[in-house]
Amino acid sequence: MKFLPALFLAFLLSPAASSWGQKISGRVEVHFIDVGQADAILVVSPEKECVMLLDSGNGRYPRSSKNFRRYMLEKVPKGYEINLVVASLPHADHIGNMRWVLQNYRVRTYIDNGQEYESRLYQSLMDEVHKQAKQNGLRYFVHTVTPPRDQDFCEAENLDTVLLFPREGYDPDFCQTNPNNCSVIVKLLYNKTSFLFPGDAGKEQEELLLKDREARERLPSDVLKAGNHGSDTSSSKEFLQAVSPKWVVVSSGRKGVGTNVQYKHPRLSALTAFQELVGPSGANKRAVDVFDKARSKWIRKSISGNLFLTARDGTVVLSSDGREIRKD
Repeated sequence: MKFLPALFLAFLLSPAASSWGQKISGRVEVHFIDVGQADAILVVSPEKECVMLLDSGNGRYPRSSKNFRRYMLEKVPKGYEINLVVASLPHADHIGNMRWVLQNYRVRTYIDNGQEYESRLYQSLMDEVHKQAKQNGLRYFVHTVTPPRDQDFCEAENLDTVLLFPREGYDPDFCQTNPNNCSVIVKLLYNKTSFLFPGDAGKEQEELLLKDREARERLPSDVLKAGNHGSDTSSSKEFLQAVSPKWVVVSSGRKGVGTNVQYKHPRLSALTAFQELVGPSGANKRAVDVFDKARSKWIRKSISGNLFLTARDGTVVLSSDGREIRKD
């Protein structure tokens, strides 16, 4: 397979309210919004100096759009500036409400993986992106070609994000065959704490990251958002060992509801691997629905400790003071 060159992108999270060289203090919140079989992650600094949104729910899953929009309006007032919006990939469960976001907030920078996708939802979104870029000054970039100045969107020096890609990227045909493996992977760092958001990256994309020394060195993170909603096509043993998270959050749909009738996430093998990582502690023990692919049936599984599923726990909010992470 022939690979095209790609980049590691580094940029900070913050609006113009702060000055270069200043530091943020207090608790940075990461909201894993309950949007069913979809992703939507909101990152907010203590005074909303820095706001980032990763993905936006799924209009095809019951109440996903309603829950997303209600939650966003509750946490970030309508018309407020969102410094960075990232679409991990052009599937409906990631861009379901992106057009609404652009129409209801002042978005400074919008980044996606640049993949053309044949769907009305995607075409409508990109029409809005280009309109906003022309009329409202929206900065739109494909992740591999974002200029250095636009990679740096937070002026606080102790809160930043890094887009993780191997130095060798992806053949266009490879992306078309499996868009999941062209996911925009985001790492958030706040002082000594870190979060990793791999989108729907499959084991093939994980393997490329592991083979790249610089990318592998950046993988270790305190919190992992499970790849592809807890599917067994993501989260290889080697990848999980490299990340070594202390917390794992799975954003997936409920058993037999909406699009999860087809996808059947999360998978037993993935949850078992996550539980081993965060420790089999009896603390916060609870039962969840998981799909056992080997037996082709849903089962009940007991989980505990720092493993959370939006399908069971609802919206999960983790906050960091820069030294440690807690569940709010």
